[in-house]
Amino acid sequence: MTIARADTKDLCAELVERVHAIGPVLADGVAEGDRERRLPDASVRAIDTSQVGMVWTAKEYGGLEGDVRTLSEVTKTLSHYCPSTSWVVNNINGSNLLATRFPREARDEVFGDRPGARLASVFVAPGQVVATDGGYLLTGAWPYASGILHDDWAILSARETAPDGSARGVSVLVPVDLLTVEDTWSTVGMRATGSHTAVAREVFVPGHRVIPLETQLGRAHVTDVGLPPLLRSPAVAAMAVICASVVLGAGQAARAVVEQRAPHRGVTPTLYRSQPESGAFVAALGRTALTLDAAEMHVHRAAATIDAAAAAAVALPDRELRRIRGDVAQAANLVTVALDELMWAHGASAFAEANPLQQYWRDANTAARHATLNVQAGHELYGGSFFGLDSIVPSL
Repeated sequence: MTIARADTKDLCAELVERVHAIGPVLADGVAEGDRERRLPDASVRAIDTSQVGMVWTAKEYGGLEGDVRTLSEVTKTLSHYCPSTSWVVNNINGSNLLATRFPREARDEVFGDRPGARLASVFVAPGQVVATDGGYLLTGAWPYASGILHDDWAILSARETAPDGSARGVSVLVPVDLLTVEDTWSTVGMRATGSHTAVAREVFVPGHRVIPLETQLGRAHVTDVGLPPLLRSPAVAAMAVICASVVLGAGQAARAVVEQRAPHRGVTPTLYRSQPESGAFVAALGRTALTLDAAEMHVHRAAATIDAAAAAAVALPDRELRRIRGDVAQAANLVTVALDELMWAHGASAFAEANPLQQYWRDANTAARHATLNVQAGHELYGGSFFGLDSIVPSL
């Protein structure tokens, strides 16, 4: 099916409806994705037809150009059906936003003939580029490339070493079909993301597809009134919010399962014939729901801060950016706490393979350990801002 682009003011609600429309397809693919360690083809087609992978694609290339809050709501909703699909959609959109920092020639190559192009991005374990006629030769290995099995292009970090021994970081845009994918993603959670290792061996990359890493991850563009608000957003902070949104959605979905099943479950080994008869259960669920509400408030505050600054074309001060990292880390941590409480409240059957709770628990706990959601780093970043301490994270 083909779905027309929604009007801006209705975009968030329209996209959430689209997610619910494809939700049964995503849910039906969870077991296959977990088993095969990749998204089923039907799930990938659903991503394309619903256009949820185009929320952060520029309008000039047929994208939806939604704000951070919109994608946050989309990924939260996707997580109710399949957290792995939500994570891949998160990475596609974040990578598409990062692609806007490349020159027009490169952007035209990616999106000109395919507005729905899917991108991956990996910035750990940088490779090496060596200058050659017309461009560079790229060599390296990049683990945790979420969605790489389904993507068209990849943005990879690399280092260029000058003859004098000095080095600079660069960001490289390369077609996935020029890379080799090594099967390295064997985890207990988020298995269907297929976050394997992308490998390049002297792959030629033309010069217009290589930019300084500072241009890629920096914030020089945030006050550029010639850009639309989304493209003024600080990409690293925005992507961190969406990572937290994926985790939050899984936690909210798990709470819904516990609530829906509670009237039909007793409390072993007590005399309670249904869980709501137990004051202890009811109080525990109320406490857990409030924990998830607190996580959602952190995510909403972070998204609203970014969107407001982007709309006004003003640069967020480092203290605000550090608070955003604190917000998303705190949100992810609260969700993992809530999920443990939900597993206790539901009972031992929560760990049955057929029970969706164990899937939410595994996936959310895995995603919550992503580097952008590191709770210790997030707390230290925010706390350090009170005393004027240097940031411990280079890119905020």
